[in-house]
Amino acid sequence: MNRTKPLVGLPTLTWLRAFEAAARTSSFSAAATELNLTSGAISYQIRALERHLGFALFERLPRGVRLTPMGVAYLPPVRKAFEELADSTLGLFGGDARAQITVHAPVSLAALWLAPHLPSFAAAHPAIDVRLCSVVWDNAAPDESTDLEIRYGDGRWLGYRAERFLNQGILAVCSPKLRRGAADEAASAALLARHPIHIMGYEDHWLSARRELGLRDAETHRGPTVDTSVAALELAANGMGCALAHRIFAAPYLRAGRLVTVIDREFRDRRSYFVVVPERPRRVRREVESFRDWLLELAAAEIA
Repeated sequence: MNRTKPLVGLPTLTWLRAFEAAARTSSFSAAATELNLTSGAISYQIRALERHLGFALFERLPRGVRLTPMGVAYLPPVRKAFEELADSTLGLFGGDARAQITVHAPVSLAALWLAPHLPSFAAAHPAIDVRLCSVVWDNAAPDESTDLEIRYGDGRWLGYRAERFLNQGILAVCSPKLRRGAADEAASAALLARHPIHIMGYEDHWLSARRELGLRDAETHRGPTVDTSVAALELAANGMGCALAHRIFAAPYLRAGRLVTVIDREFRDRRSYFVVVPERPRRVRREVESFRDWLLELAAAEIA
């Protein structure tokens, strides 16, 4: 679709609202559900907007839709306009409007560390609802529906800005029953090597532990493999073997007596947890900034 006439006047708010919802959800159907309209109505409004602008904003795919380059360029100012209008309305007229933010975090961090602290954020920010989504593997591409992500790695993700906020030592833990009989560090290291629980994506933790303890590859036996730290800790607590986990994940189990440390040392982790946001040019909402600041303060207190 080529531009054939000069732009006269602004698009209607209804068209822009349909565009923003469809762009965020990558679906006319999902946008229709969110706005309590039919898919046909959303499609009509998008086409009306495209005719008004003289450019195609979406590619129609067999399943869903995808923004064209012009759609990608148009989305940030449209979203910014909506957010500024909402902020101005709330600032001038007040009201009891609530805000919602969507946060993605690794399963173990979400369940064992972030969720127990969320009540303190809710108490400090009662008008902000947090939608916490647990993930096992990171999204390859920026997710338009996510306001903030927490990722584990080296801080380099294409399409994202990353800010390091938490680095934790790694503990070797097992059930109290399994730990009995390992009287010294050599016996503890042997116990760790005989009963490993492996976590996919965290293989370097075992490499670091073996190197620091002077264990040969042949001394480390095969064991069960899981995809999250919380699953590894549950297996360890039930006597299945020894797990290597970040201190903040193991702490609740240690306090409850379900786990004990196999060896009295922490292993260093070269990777960290990062707060990441898409690189796309968009204004960060006040609610997201509040959550980010709270998260950084929480991490600083953990380190102190």
